[in-house]
Amino acid sequence: MDHIYPANPVNVPADLTKPSASHKRQATLAALGLLAFILFYLAITSWFAWSAYHLAATQLAAPKSNLFIWLLAASSGFLAVFMIKALLFVKKGSIEQEYEVTAASEPQLIAFLNRLADETGAPRPHRVFLSPRVNACVFYDLSLLNFIFPSKKNLEIGLPLINVLTISELKAVLAHEFGHFAQRSMALGNWVYVAQQIAAHIIARRDALDKFLRFLSNVDVRIAWIGWALRLIVWSLRATMETFFNMVLLAQRALSREMEFQADLVAVSVTGSDALIHALHKLQAADEAWDNAQSFLNDQVNQGIANKDVFVIQTRIMQHTAKILNDPSYGKVRDIPSEQPEKHRVFTADIAQPPRMWATHPYNHEREQNAKKTYVAGVLDNRSSWIIFDNAAALKETFTQKLLERFQLEFKPDAEIFAELDKRYTREYLNGRYRGAYLGRSIVRSSQKHHELYEIKISSVQNSLRELYPQALVAKLDNLRVLEKERNLLIALRDGIYTPPDGVIRFRSKEVKKRELPALIESLTDECSAAHQEVLKHDMECRTAHLLAARTLGKGWDKYLNGLLALLHYADHQHANIIDSRALMNNTYAVITADRNVSKRELDRLINAGQEVFTALHAVYNGAHQVNLPPYILEKLAIANWHETLGEFTFVPPTRENISSWLNAVDSWINSSLGWLGALRQITLEHLLQTETRVAVWINKGDASEEAPVAATIPSEYPTLTPGEERELQKRLGLWDRFQTADGIAAGALRLIIAAAIIGGALFMTIAPETGYFFK
Repeated sequence: MDHIYPANPVNVPADLTKPSASHKRQATLAALGLLAFILFYLAITSWFAWSAYHLAATQLAAPKSNLFIWLLAASSGFLAVFMIKALLFVKKGSIEQEYEVTAASEPQLIAFLNRLADETGAPRPHRVFLSPRVNACVFYDLSLLNFIFPSKKNLEIGLPLINVLTISELKAVLAHEFGHFAQRSMALGNWVYVAQQIAAHIIARRDALDKFLRFLSNVDVRIAWIGWALRLIVWSLRATMETFFNMVLLAQRALSREMEFQADLVAVSVTGSDALIHALHKLQAADEAWDNAQSFLNDQVNQGIANKDVFVIQTRIMQHTAKILNDPSYGKVRDIPSEQPEKHRVFTADIAQPPRMWATHPYNHEREQNAKKTYVAGVLDNRSSWIIFDNAAALKETFTQKLLERFQLEFKPDAEIFAELDKRYTREYLNGRYRGAYLGRSIVRSSQKHHELYEIKISSVQNSLRELYPQALVAKLDNLRVLEKERNLLIALRDGIYTPPDGVIRFRSKEVKKRELPALIESLTDECSAAHQEVLKHDMECRTAHLLAARTLGKGWDKYLNGLLALLHYADHQHANIIDSRALMNNTYAVITADRNVSKRELDRLINAGQEVFTALHAVYNGAHQVNLPPYILEKLAIANWHETLGEFTFVPPTRENISSWLNAVDSWINSSLGWLGALRQITLEHLLQTETRVAVWINKGDASEEAPVAATIPSEYPTLTPGEERELQKRLGLWDRFQTADGIAAGALRLIIAAAIIGGALFMTIAPETGYFFK
């Protein structure tokens, strides 16, 4: 074990991992909040249950029955059942695709974990599981009994995470999890998890009881009033429970952030201040590569083949991505400076970030600041984390086989699978010589017509061709991306979607007031426009220079290039139009269902949004017969004809009568259209660049070696969507929906007051017969 176990740092402060005063305060608040919620839930439930029993028993013993008291007893019983039923739906914590390891199967791993647990003062894990996730975490087998008895802690270790970390970084990540193992406040998380399921069932679940109330509310008015009253009380119970539990969540999430900080310090105590931060830095690259690896693996499975080790695919994808981004440090960390290492920072704070009140983890720059507040130097062991296993190669293959066990596959050598993977990363637009000009951006979206990209004067075609894609283009593209990111973050701040770190808006080293944001956004928009024009000018020079060269060559190559650019413009705008229409529909659906009740006016609004999607889809299918693709593109798409491939458009517009089934069907039409348009866009861009390259070579030789194929054709008219023309989305709820969803402090307080008053009235009615009110 000693030969694989990284050395611990020396001179670690004795009180480094001691919980802070803030941690203790948040733990107290979370515990009190949870206790208050549980007491409220039990009190309300018990009161209605007792009232139902007491009122019924009283009537059974009375010489003369009172119909209204019997109704009160039945209503109280109904409300008690409504509250109690949530206890029946608490689920246990679990892990998907579990792969448990023990001391018998992985003695070296278990010995490593036990030693680390002992060093951090944490209990050893009850069970250990390996998973296909870029993650490591604690999870529990939870039930209602865990309100009384402590749950045993299990450890999940994601193999895709192990695949990218060094042994020191893995030790830091595992030490962080053992920091949680040792935290007594983790029990609050268990209880909150159980309580959350109870609250969610009461608040969000609509079941037979709700159907019964709707039925009761629609019968004769002499009976319907009972349903109306009960529905009002049920709404009040849901509103009150939601408000109370949101307060519990706020307190628990604040505690969770403190617990993360303290667990980070546990990791620092056994690995130093840098190893955990380095691991955090690698997570994004690991996640992206693993997602792409799974996508590639899915394609291979559909062909009935795979390799025996999926993790080498993740590694190779990270290597390809580093080349595409021209960033050798992608998925890696820079060396720690020898002088003042405590001041070295890997993460920086953004202008804005998601609201802290709902965050369960601190931001990475905050975690780095916490880990280096008291800097602990550590010796970084850069060996692969796979050394933690007795036979890593066999484990990789066994785990891959378990992931794929439900498929009938032929396992191929890595070299053969790599060849297929490499094809994905040899596409022309990913070539480094283009300086990233075609990564994550469209070259045609800014123009209403494709021929606008040819409207630039060029004095010398050959000089222009030689000067295309200069090194300076990298800086222009980077500048544009930075400006667009800054603008989007400022807009998110203005709209209240994001909040500034520490409550202070800092933009380019200056503090900014919120009232100054509109003017700042307008100024930044002008900067973005200027930066975009510089990049657009280069795009236009590329297209124009190659078109003029093709015109000089003759043989139809100018028409062929023009057809490819037109086809790219068509596919890109149609794709964007469908995505934008779906965004409007999803936004509308989210807004009108926010209060879990849809009025006729809101339904009409959803239908209008759905009509936008229908119109966007109809434009694609209606014009498909006018789209004629060149032979190369047909071959790459593996189709014979664009119109026949899309098929007949048998979808119907949304109406009040069909909206439910329409919503169930629309995604299949959207996804199919986007899939084909996306493939057409990608292949057309690639072929455009390949053809431009051929034209540049031929113009230097003085002649084209062959005739151009038949040029692509597209509809003369089709929808376009240039930046700034996107459909307007609703960013804030209306007043009534804000009240219903308690969106904001004022709306939340008002809803709570009204709901509490209704519940108070309901409780009073259960004792009214005893007091003589209404019942003599």
